[in-house]
Amino acid sequence: MKKINIVFRACDFVNSVNKSPRPFNLSKTEIVKICFKSLVASIESYPNSIIVLGDKLSDELISFFQQYDIQLINGNYGNDESLRQSLKIASELPEDEWVYLCEDDYLHQPDCFKHIITLIKEKDVITYKKRSRFNKNKIFEVKPDIVIHPPDYPDRYNLFDNDQSFVFHTSTHHWRQIANTTFTFMLEVSVLKKHFSLLNKSTENAQDGLLSNMLYGRNEFKNKCICLSPIPGLSNHMHIDTFTPLIDWSEVLNMYK
Repeated sequence: MKKINIVFRACDFVNSVNKSPRPFNLSKTEIVKICFKSLVASIESYPNSIIVLGDKLSDELISFFQQYDIQLINGNYGNDESLRQSLKIASELPEDEWVYLCEDDYLHQPDCFKHIITLIKEKDVITYKKRSRFNKNKIFEVKPDIVIHPPDYPDRYNLFDNDQSFVFHTSTHHWRQIANTTFTFMLEVSVLKKHFSLLNKSTENAQDGLLSNMLYGRNEFKNKCICLSPIPGLSNHMHIDTFTPLIDWSEVLNMYK
């Protein structure tokens, strides 16, 4: 298994970009610490490298990160520039490795990377049939590039999102095609480099909708990758209104609090 590189964007200067309330009465600094601990615990048994890209980090968080065997970069970026810097770092990694671009408020299950790495090893099972753009009567099998989005957002289960979703399974987990993500996702470095211009364009005003629509949206002639979300989810976005269903996240939280 090739090394998993993680670029963890951290900022406790702003509590929430979208103003959504935080769960369990936690401060942003507490959330960053807990989520990072869960990430380290989930990945520590596998070859990995972690870069923390900090944006105006507090002294408390700087001291916290310095306890770990990681590379810490701290600057004064703002959200858009922080995204661009994370992509730049990722684009300089070896093409045959994987990179997880991770925001600082995702709590990870202890076995998160066990299932992700199984998916990477068994990703040849991810095939589907697609119509030719030029001849709609011609259908061929596709082995697409994949993007992995570890949470399972509750709003992905309305009627529209369920339309034309492929569902796959590996030897350990089920995975469902989704059409949109945040800026937390994982992909092979060669795939990131292939679509670097699009990814970089989407950082302007942090347009994760543009990223999603152009990279793995529903238009079968436009989407360039297929994005997969686990069922049940393997991580949780720590906002009250986006909790990954079917998991007792308070129990996971208490493992690292």
